[in-house]
Amino acid sequence: MSTKTVSRTAAYRASIATGAEAPETPRELVDRLGADAPHEPVEPLDTAARGGSFDPVAAHIRTWLRHWESGAIPAFEAVRDAAPSASLANALRAGATRADGAVRATASVYDPPTGGRTLSWSRNWAAELQLPPAREDGRLYYRFRVGSRLLADGAAELSRVTTSVHFGIVADSRTASPFDAPGFATPTARPLVDVRADDDLELDASELVEGSLDVRAGATPAIAFVLGIDLQLRDGWARLHEGTSSWIGPAEPGASGSIEYRYAPASLLRFFDPATAVIG
Repeated sequence: MSTKTVSRTAAYRASIATGAEAPETPRELVDRLGADAPHEPVEPLDTAARGGSFDPVAAHIRTWLRHWESGAIPAFEAVRDAAPSASLANALRAGATRADGAVRATASVYDPPTGGRTLSWSRNWAAELQLPPAREDGRLYYRFRVGSRLLADGAAELSRVTTSVHFGIVADSRTASPFDAPGFATPTARPLVDVRADDDLELDASELVEGSLDVRAGATPAIAFVLGIDLQLRDGWARLHEGTSSWIGPAEPGASGSIEYRYAPASLLRFFDPATAVIG
């Protein structure tokens, strides 16, 4: 029963006790609804008078949940080139890089007489990007996909192709480097591991990487990547053809060259789980 109904009932009882003219009872009020003009159309109550519905709020939440910001990865730079000897230094060749999140390599390697020793080649490329400053305390969420494509052939007692990505992230590039982030020395992902370079080999593989970290208002997070291609050979030959590459791109299928991220304010995290909104 509403407060208004209770007050009318109390007034009715008080009028009986004092002998005053009794006001209408709740039942009489209900009986009289629409009695004056029962067949006339009723104008609906203005929406503003009732207050807005939750639909616009729900729509904004759904839009926010679907939307991720995109961070462009600059062109990778070659940072390391290892070969078993100077005469074989150019056997694993790196292609030109551009701002598409990918590195490319070709190879034509053979095993001269080595007494059974395994020969190893390796190349690495690095890139770093900074994200926009955090507008308020909260948590930064990120995700990206790292993948490799291998086109190869060969015939050898042993031939292995491995690709890797090292990844580091820091909450504020003004105070730390992502290349020094904890765990950076260990590969975050290895799309290809010890793949044998056999005749007419064509292989694609990718892995999803995602995570988060606390950020303070005004901090500028930074991300670092190092992509690697390693080739081992013993007693034979192997070739990596044009099209062999490693890349970083968004979580969903599409063009490479960017990672996805989003900031979640501490106030929002506290609403769902107070434990997740503690900013260290």
